[in-house]
Amino acid sequence: MTMSSAIVNAANEGCLGGGGVDGAITLAGGPRLRADRKALPIVEPGIRCKTGSAVITGPNSYGELHTSHVIHAVGPNYAHCENLNKGDELLSSAYSSSLACAESARIEAVAFSLLSAGVFRGPRSVREVLRIGMYAICNFDGYAELKEVHLCAFNDTEIDALLDIADELGLRSVGTAGICDVL
Repeated sequence: MTMSSAIVNAANEGCLGGGGVDGAITLAGGPRLRADRKALPIVEPGIRCKTGSAVITGPNSYGELHTSHVIHAVGPNYAHCENLNKGDELLSSAYSSSLACAESARIEAVAFSLLSAGVFRGPRSVREVLRIGMYAICNFDGYAELKEVHLCAFNDTEIDALLDIADELGLRSVGTAGICDVL
C-alpha cells in the first residue's frame, strides 16, 4: 500500500498561484491543481485562505508532484508586519493549521516548504522563522496516521539552520517516539 502524502505549499491568501515555491508547485501540479485551487471556497473577497491558516486540495493526481494532496499555507509577510510578534504567531499558526489539514485527510507523510523563509521573512532571520516553524511542528500533538514530517530546504543556509535547530531540540537521532523524530 502506498503511503498517503501531502506537500505544504507556501501560498498567498488568494491560493491561485504566485512566485517562488508557490509558482514551482503550481507548475508541477498542472491543470488539476490549478482547478482544485480555483475551486477552494472564497472566505472574503479575493481570499481563500487567511494568513496564519491553511487549506487542503485533493485527493487528486497532481502532475509531477507525486502526491495526492497539497496543503496551501499562508505565512506572514514580515516586511508588512507592524508587530513582529503577531507575525510570529501567524507563522506558528500556519504550520499548525497545515498539520491539522493533514490530520483531517489522514495523511501519513507531510513535506513542508519553508513558510515565510524567503522574501517574506522581512527583518527576521532565516534561523528565526525556521525555529518558529520547527517548534510549531514539534508542539503539534500528532495523530495515529502521521508517520513522517519533512522540512524541505532550498539552500545551504536553510539546511544549516534546520540542523542547528534540530540539535537545539534534540532531534538529530532518528527514532519512533514522536512526530519530530524524523525530519
